[in-house]
Formats: sequence, structure tokens, C-alpha cells
Amino acid sequence: MKKRKSKRIVAVALGLVIVLTLLAACGSGSDSGAGSGTVSPTLAGPQDVIGGGETGVVTLPEDTEIDDDTEFLEHVHVIVDNNVISVLNPISPAAAGTSTNWVFTMIHDRLLALNADGIAFDPALALTYATDDFKTYTFTLREGVTFHNGDPFTADDVVWTVNKVQADGLGSSAYDQWRSIVSATALDSHTVEFVLDDVDVDFLYGMTRPMSGILNRRAFEENPETGSHIGTGAYTVEEFMSGDFARLRRNPNYWRTDNMPVTEIVTFRFVPEMPTRTVMMQTGDAHVSFGTPPGDMDWFVDSDDFTVFTTTSNDPQGLAFNLANPITGDINFRKAVIYGLDRVAIGFGAAGPWADGNLTDGTFWGYTTQFRNTDIPKFERDLDRAKEYLAQSSYNGEVVTITTAIMTNIMASQIIQAQLLEVGINTELNEMDTAGLGASTVYGGTEHQIVQFFYLMTPNAGSVRHSFVPGGGQNRANFDYPEVTELLNRARVTIDIAERERIYREVQELVYETYAYDSIFWRRFGNVSVNGLGGILLNPDPASHDFRGVYVIAE
Repeated sequence: MKKRKSKRIVAVALGLVIVLTLLAACGSGSDSGAGSGTVSPTLAGPQDVIGGGETGVVTLPEDTEIDDDTEFLEHVHVIVDNNVISVLNPISPAAAGTSTNWVFTMIHDRLLALNADGIAFDPALALTYATDDFKTYTFTLREGVTFHNGDPFTADDVVWTVNKVQADGLGSSAYDQWRSIVSATALDSHTVEFVLDDVDVDFLYGMTRPMSGILNRRAFEENPETGSHIGTGAYTVEEFMSGDFARLRRNPNYWRTDNMPVTEIVTFRFVPEMPTRTVMMQTGDAHVSFGTPPGDMDWFVDSDDFTVFTTTSNDPQGLAFNLANPITGDINFRKAVIYGLDRVAIGFGAAGPWADGNLTDGTFWGYTTQFRNTDIPKFERDLDRAKEYLAQSSYNGEVVTITTAIMTNIMASQIIQAQLLEVGINTELNEMDTAGLGASTVYGGTEHQIVQFFYLMTPNAGSVRHSFVPGGGQNRANFDYPEVTELLNRARVTIDIAERERIYREVQELVYETYAYDSIFWRRFGNVSVNGLGGILLNPDPASHDFRGVYVIAE
């Protein structure tokens, strides 16, 4: 066994863009499981219909060496950051948290998976897919796969999952992935056909997302509370305490017999108190911590027993103004708020050096999301201008509610509250957990006013639809601008890269002009692991971090 004990600081996924292609998987030699085939679409056209860039997937750590005699710990403990795991049901709007998606990846397989380089689609529950027009897709499913309860995986489960999500999942991240399907048909026990409402070149990418896992119909119908825990994934749910922890056990019947996990038990634990995270790492009660207090990072950097690595979230941390509410629906009021904010002070006050409030542009877009329009000017604080807009608005001294969740955002909202008071705007904070915020700020609601939270966006530009189209799972602004919707619909059917970029840049300009959303800061994370930990795939999109291969080398 070989193991390096030297101190390591790894910078991960900073400003990288995943290469997302629909056709590069043709002829790939990826290791996808016993008896697997290659994803091979039957269509002609450009090899890259999504966009290019560097790969953003990094395996942590890069310098751990193991051999056949290496022994691993049986139980790995993962401390999650601010994102409480409230439900393990992708149909629920309360399941939007980053760490919840980590667990989904462990217990639910999707039809397709991004390969280890993040550049193509690998087989997963689907061996192959075919489409002639980017509108009708046929998937050939893998045989011999069973759910955790022993039921065989079939096309009926896929069709049922689609119909269930569309019927009951409005406002959820899963709904955003499946919503474009107008018909799902089981052609036989292991062949399924999807017909979309229109051409959609981003559809296959959506099939790789953590919340696109396939559910077991019988388990869900027999017990709606825990039926969503039953998947086909590498791990089963052994115990789950909402808001506390999820303990997962290796699935002995996992279909990927060629690549079984080495860790028997993985526990994801929500630890809201930052000092407690540090103590748990120091005492050996945890093996990796996402979201270490900035003030404690020097201690870990100076220790030879830990690896420090940083990640930057792709998701913008910012404001959504409910356009359906009489006060926040007033554009002059929104302008008053936006010009009343000091973003550098908000970011530093909320997350210290692990936040970047000195934005280089004013677009509301993912950090590494394709086609980000850096020509859009950033907003600078201007109190005189803010007060002028407030005087032109219908605001009359009412108390405006800022709904927020997660400690970092709560602290940011407290600073926002103080800054807006200088403008003449009275606010109160509605502090919730992630699940409560997701459930209470869904599209169509008129009661919430300002929402200060993060907005899930992936490196794929198609993911922004969920914030800007009616009914989108991240559309907390009740945003409904036909011109923007038409452009986003056009982007779905556009293969030419240059034209896609032009469309998305125009979308950003139009959204900017509405003052419906406002980026406040980017969140960087200081993370710590024990030496000897490895096997975690870190993605520019934090919701797609993959822990199925996590291990810790035993001393």
C-alpha cells in the first residue's frame, strides 16, 4: 500500500466549463458495466451541438495511490454544508438542496450518465438511445437490473416515473427535467419512447441529472413516505432522519458488478454549527467536511493530516422579486432595492473571504454556465439613485418580507435588511429551512415578496429555463416574459453554436432589464478531508458531486 501524508491544497472546479456533447459518446470505450453497450444515437449532424470548453470534473484527491492490498474504512462520514436534507423524494419541491442531490445519486440511477471526463453520455439504466429529430427519443433499457426491494427494473417504471412527476411534481427539480415529455410509452418491457413537445437538444443532458432518477412504482404506491427511497443505485437507505442525517449501505445486488463501491456505509450528516464541523474533523468523527469555517482553515492548512480543497458553486446567490406581488411587482421598487445594495459588503459579511461580491458583470447566470454575457454592466450601490426610484414607486412604508434559508444566506439577508433601511425600505426576515423555502416560493404564489437564496444552474445553458419560464422549479420570481420564453424555446431547437450563444446572450440582456433577479455574490467553499480519502467526483455544478466511489484508506 502506498499513501502520501504530505499536506495538500487542491483547487477544484474554479471557473471551468464542462464539455457537453450529444454525439461524442458514439464509439466511446467507456467502462459502463457488465454487458453494457455504447450510447449510439442514430442521427447525423454536427458533432457538438451544446458547446465546448474545458472539462470540469475532478476526482478528489488526485494523488492517492492504492494497490490490491489496500484496506479501506468500512464507514465514511460526510459533513454537508448549509443544505439540510429534508426529504428523499425528487418529486417534492423541498428536495432542491445540493446535498439532497448527492444522496439521490447514491440511491437512484438515471437513464444516462455523464462520463468521467464530463464530455459525453455514458450508458446507465439505458444501454442506448436513438433519435432522428431531437424530438422523439427511444431508449433501450438495461436488463437484469433490480430495485432495492427486489423488483425488476422495466420500462413501466420509467413511464410511471414520468407521469408521476408531471402529475405531482410542479415546482420540483425533477419536474423541470421531465416536463417537456408529452408522451412516454413502454414499447416493450425494456424499450421506452419519449415524444417531446418540441425539439430539445438539451434533453439528454437532463437525463443525467441527479433528480432524474427512476422510481419504483410499487414501493411508492405502497408507502409514499419512504417509497421514494427505493432505487436501483449503488447504495440503499439504511436510516434517514429528516434534517439530521442519511445513512446509506452498499447495495450488494448492484448491477455494476465491475465497479462495486468499496465503502460499506456512507453517512451524510447535516451540521449547521460551523465550529462543530471543525471539532468533528479534528476528533475523527468525520472524514470530509464541506463548508469549513474560514477562520479555521489555517489550522487545517498547517496540519499534515488533512487535505484542504476549494470549490466554487456554479449557482448564483441572489435575489428574486415576486412579480405577482403588488409591492415587488413594481419595477421602481425593484430598482430601489438593487441600487441600494453593497454586494462586496454583503458577500464578505455572509461568508468572509469565501464569498466574492465584487462581481465582474450584472447578469443573473451560473458561474460556469455556457454563454455567460460578461458585457452586461454590474450594479453599483448608489443611494441617491435608489431613493429616487423608491419615490417613484408605489411603496408606502410597508414591511417587506425577505424569505431566506441556510446560515450564509440568512447572514446575507441581515446585511441586506440594514442596507435597505438606509434607502427607506422596511423589511423583515422569514428564516426557513431549505425544504420550507422551496415549498413556499413555488411558481404561482403571490404571498412571498423577496427571496434571497441560491438558484440551481448547471454548466449547460438549458438549465436556466427553470428560473425564467413559467412553472420552472427555480422560478421564484413568477417570471413570465413571453419574449424571454420564446427565445429559450428557440434555443432548445437550435443546433448551431453561434446562434445558441446569440440567443442566450439576448436572454440575459432582457432578464437584466426586468430587474426581476439580482446576483449578490458567488460562494466559494473551503473543504477539508482526512488524508487517504478519495473517489469523490467533484463537478462545477455542486449538485452533481458523485460520492458513490468514496473511500478512506485505513491506517
